[in-house]
Amino acid sequence: MSLRFAVLTTWIGSFRRLRGLRRLGGASVLALALGFAIGAVAQTVDTRHWQGHAAMSRQSEHVVATSNAEWRSLWSRVGVPAPDMFEPGRTHAVGIFLGTRPGEGYGVNVISTSRRRDRLVVVFEERSPQDDTVADRRTAAPTARVVSGPAGGAAGGGTTTFAPATAASGSAPALRSVGKPTSPWAIVLINRTDLPISVEQRLFR
Repeated sequence: MSLRFAVLTTWIGSFRRLRGLRRLGGASVLALALGFAIGAVAQTVDTRHWQGHAAMSRQSEHVVATSNAEWRSLWSRVGVPAPDMFEPGRTHAVGIFLGTRPGEGYGVNVISTSRRRDRLVVVFEERSPQDDTVADRRTAAPTARVVSGPAGGAAGGGTTTFAPATAASGSAPALRSVGKPTSPWAIVLINRTDLPISVEQRLFR
């Protein structure tokens, strides 16, 4: 009787372990599938970027560079020589120019560059003198992004719908800018060339 009980106990234990392995396998497959799904929605892209506050260009625009000539033209908008880092066929670049701002304290903050399905999306926000002053008054707010449209392949291409300087501050009271006018800019070097590029501006934080 004791031998039969021992065999039955061993069989039940093996069955429970097998069921546990099956459940674990199902959970692993589900996690893997979710990982692939998330990766398909947003996949970080390797980049390098530069930024400043005094571009020669006073126009609000974004510009895509796909060749050495366009890369140099992009940097001519800033007013400095182009770094010797562009590799045609392996890299693309995006220049973001906010245009003239009434004083100091404005800038371009590049938030992310990622792949979303069949596009590479560069997301940025405009920083302003109001940001630090009213940050403690803000509560959590939804993020609104304005797509500036598919960027063209040639320098100077692409439409822009960048928000004016006052829009980024929401309902916060406007503060007087200090100093002479500035023209904030950022240039993003993207280590991919296989997908079209879009630029988005995040308006609310």
